[in-house]
Amino acid sequence: MRREQGPDGASGGGVRFGVGVQVIVRLDRTRFPDSLAEDPVGVIVAPGELTGAAFYAPTTRREAIWQVEFEEPFYGLDGSGPHDSAVVPQGLLEAAPSSDQPES
Repeated sequence: MRREQGPDGASGGGVRFGVGVQVIVRLDRTRFPDSLAEDPVGVIVAPGELTGAAFYAPTTRREAIWQVEFEEPFYGLDGSGPHDSAVVPQGLLEAAPSSDQPES
């Protein structure tokens, strides 16, 4: 099985991340554990810059960063927003389930 690589050449752990992939952004709830906001769903529209920080969470290691455009405007756990898109580190992304596969 071919594994897609991010802009930094690191593999996505078997997940194929790239432009056009629908993703769920898994929010870091450590500062807002009681927030009822759902994790936003969006589509990767462009690779981001390889960096040590991103819009929603600082990173301690260099990882791929992706520009994600949300399906619906998203309000941050801190109440900021609405955001139509964000730059997100790959470690916070999860491929969204395919809509053509039955749910289990």
